[in-house]
Amino acid sequence: MTDAELYALIQSDPQAVAAYNAGDDDGCAARCSVIAPALQQPVPANRLRLLLAQRGRLAAIKRVADNTAAPEPPYDACATLMTLLDAGDAINLGDPAVSASSGVLVASNLLDADDVAAITALAFVPQTITQQQVGAAREWHRVTGGADNGVT
Repeated sequence: MTDAELYALIQSDPQAVAAYNAGDDDGCAARCSVIAPALQQPVPANRLRLLLAQRGRLAAIKRVADNTAAPEPPYDACATLMTLLDAGDAINLGDPAVSASSGVLVASNLLDADDVAAITALAFVPQTITQQQVGAAREWHRVTGGADNGVT
């Protein structure tokens, strides 16, 4: 998050503004950590595999992916997912091909909306805002016009 983005986040929340105006950068940072949007990151294959297994979905997906003699319609999506899981690399759930595959799996009743929500939740992590970042945003605002408008 840039200094400008953090400053805008602070200004969007009355509690963050109150802490900021009181010079309580620790309190402001704590509040910003609560209200900051989560960041999307690739999901480790082992975490996704475990989630699918816990939800009882992995075996069916694997069965479809292994059925090369008479591939069912979702074969490509299942085979791709199993290839990604077996490779062990982190999987970018924001990739359009991955998103399209999840739609195929839902349409084929191999996943449901709750499964997709649980999988998507793996990709988002909360942001932690520090006192130093709040101080940097304060300095950014001071240098870019805060002193001129009487706000620091």
